[in-house]
Amino acid sequence: MVDDRLDEERQAKETLQTLIAGGVDADGFDTGIILLRDAVLIHARYEERYEFPQLRQHVPAGRLRSLATAVRAAEASAPTRPHPSAQSAKGNLAVGPALAVIDRVRDSIRKPSAN
Repeated sequence: MVDDRLDEERQAKETLQTLIAGGVDADGFDTGIILLRDAVLIHARYEERYEFPQLRQHVPAGRLRSLATAVRAAEASAPTRPHPSAQSAKGNLAVGPALAVIDRVRDSIRKPSAN
C-alpha cells in the first residue's frame, strides 16, 4: 500500500516538474494540469477513505497525535518544489534538507514585494 502511494506521489512530482519547466504556454499544459489535479484528488480520496480509517482503527490515538506533530515538523522543513529523484525515504533524508533550503531561497527571491 505504501509503495503504491509513493509511486503516485513520484508520478505527480514528475508531472508537476514537467509542467513547471514547460511553463503555462507549453503545448499540453492545460491537459497536463487537469490530469495532475485529477490524480492528486484520487490519491487524497483513497487516503481519506481507506488508509486513514485503517490507521485510526489500528493505531492508538496518542500515537496518531505524535505522528501528526512529526508530519507537521517535516512539512515545515520540506522542499517546496517537486523533486522526484528524492522520492525514497533514504533519498528524502539525504537530500531533502538541502533541497528545502534551496527551494526556500528561490521562493523568497521570486516572491513579489509587498510594495
